[in-house]
Amino acid sequence: MIKRSNQTRLGKRLLSLLLCSFLVTGCADISLGDKEGSQDVSASNEELSQDTGSVADDQAQNDSEIDDSKSPLSSTSSDISSTDQEDGTDKADKNSKDNKDIDSKDSKDSKDSKSDSDTEDKNLFAIMPDFFYFSSGAGGWSTDITISEDGSFDGSYYDSDMGDTGEGYPNGTMYVCDFTGKFDVPQPTDDEYIYTTKLLELTLRDADKVGTTEIEDDTRYIYTEPYGFDDADEFLIYLPGALLSAMTEECLSWVDVRMDGIEKLPVDYYVLYNVGGAEAFNGIKDDSIWTQDFQYQYGDAYVSFSPAYYMGSHFSFYVDDDSPAALSLSIPWDGVSEEAMECEESWESDPETYYVTIKKKDDETYIITVEGISDKEFDFSPWGGTDPGKFSAEFVLIESD
Repeated sequence: MIKRSNQTRLGKRLLSLLLCSFLVTGCADISLGDKEGSQDVSASNEELSQDTGSVADDQAQNDSEIDDSKSPLSSTSSDISSTDQEDGTDKADKNSKDNKDIDSKDSKDSKDSKSDSDTEDKNLFAIMPDFFYFSSGAGGWSTDITISEDGSFDGSYYDSDMGDTGEGYPNGTMYVCDFTGKFDVPQPTDDEYIYTTKLLELTLRDADKVGTTEIEDDTRYIYTEPYGFDDADEFLIYLPGALLSAMTEECLSWVDVRMDGIEKLPVDYYVLYNVGGAEAFNGIKDDSIWTQDFQYQYGDAYVSFSPAYYMGSHFSFYVDDDSPAALSLSIPWDGVSEEAMECEESWESDPETYYVTIKKKDDETYIITVEGISDKEFDFSPWGGTDPGKFSAEFVLIESD
């Protein structure tokens, strides 16, 4: 109905213009001295002018109701300058609004992008640890891989059974496998802390020896396939910050994070999970806080701080090298948090509780503060404490030999 009304108005508009043109032409033939004819022509022109203005007003109103980009009359209406100006203003306003909408959407998309933008702009393998291990922590076995920035890797698997001896191999039996392979370029998932990749190739260096046995240096070697790559195809990469609840129970069973109260993978900790085989490799950066120890010295007395992601970090007070710890606290620290943590004494059946705060000063120094909760009177004076139940000091990195 809107289109038909638009066409009708345009027809009237064009008809009025043609009549106006005809009458104006006719007026040129009328003698200027004919006052009555001049008045008639003037009256006719005035009426036509009013009709034309009415048509223009109708068109302007109609244009405001119809999307110009969809109207079949847009090319014809360009013949009338006043309507063109109005249409141009409407279109400019509309384009301006559309541009604002686009800018607003782009801005929102930018804010909704992954928080770890480095993983999008950089090669993920370049920022991950290069060394990953697959092991239960019990028994003498492990599968270790070293991943290059292009996704290629070298690996080895060993499982030692020193009790499995026999003639010629009194040192026991060793299952072994050396291999190489390559992963595809990691791709993001809906979770900003989880990526997916594919195993492109896996080559055993001694594939022709699989299942065979050799005795060397009083040890029996059995060539086998690498544990950790069973039914290997898709692998998931969990970055620091990934929720532990996002992992399957099978994956979690291989992850070494055992700290109470920790819900996410701690800083510098990565997991490479073989979906098909339900086997997970663990990786920690070489320069990570988890590979370092810190100490505060006060005369013969000292306090040691050992960050750990497995059963929690430990914070122990010693009067001297020959004495046991006077106080040892288990700290569920994620490696970055500076919030006060409620901690308990380690290895005590009825442990006292303390607030512990860890703040980073620089890469080699941390400021640690302790305040008693259940025991507000603990004597920290052997370590320089001046108030009962309170202690604060700077801990420096212990350089490894």
